[in-house]
Amino acid sequence: MANFNTHLVVAAVASAVVSGSMLSMEVIEPTEAVMAFALGTFGGLMPDIDADNSKSIGIGFSVISLLLTILAVFMKLSSYSIVEMLIMAGAVFSLVRFGFIKVFRKVSRHRGMFHSIPVAIIWGVVTAIVMELFFGLNSLISWVYGIMITWGYIVHLILDEIYSVDLRNKRIKKSSGTALKFFKLKTRTDKIQNVIIYISLYFLLSVAPDFTLAKEALFSVDAWRNFIDILIPYDGRWFFH
Repeated sequence: MANFNTHLVVAAVASAVVSGSMLSMEVIEPTEAVMAFALGTFGGLMPDIDADNSKSIGIGFSVISLLLTILAVFMKLSSYSIVEMLIMAGAVFSLVRFGFIKVFRKVSRHRGMFHSIPVAIIWGVVTAIVMELFFGLNSLISWVYGIMITWGYIVHLILDEIYSVDLRNKRIKKSSGTALKFFKLKTRTDKIQNVIIYISLYFLLSVAPDFTLAKEALFSVDAWRNFIDILIPYDGRWFFH
């Protein structure tokens, strides 16, 4: 599979393209584009926090803890005092970096269902819910941030699948199919996890923010016309506007 640095760079580039496109389409504001980029990059690192290597887990959780801390500070910048932000930042970082990691090591197995499309969607939906309920964002921006998490996550899975093909020796590695999947049914535990994941996804979607605004902004005919207008120079002049 791809290493940490490769996942970071590819996720950052993919997130920059999507967040930049939404900014050009005037779906989001510049500050929101920066946050969308950060969350997409963050999503691109998430699948590897279940890595068997303790160093990989440590690096992954450190990066995730830092990004979540920055997100929390960014959201409360206008309402919290400096002391309150310092306390909150320390609490968020410590909870994620030193608290969640212990729980995660016990319940996760690398390349299990944590590396799957439904889990990627779950994290996106959870992000949208958190953004609306806890940070008071409207449904459009909440879903934009959720979509970026899922986008980065899926980019990571695709990259792992690409690296499972050995072009030099013209063979498919054993890891092929273990990342970009919808289910895993090898063991009884796998089957139980699948049931839990899909039930959780159904429940989360039922309480998620309304998707109407996001659908109109991102998937309507007008939205795609705007995208085509910014995809290539509308006047046919390249680099000489």
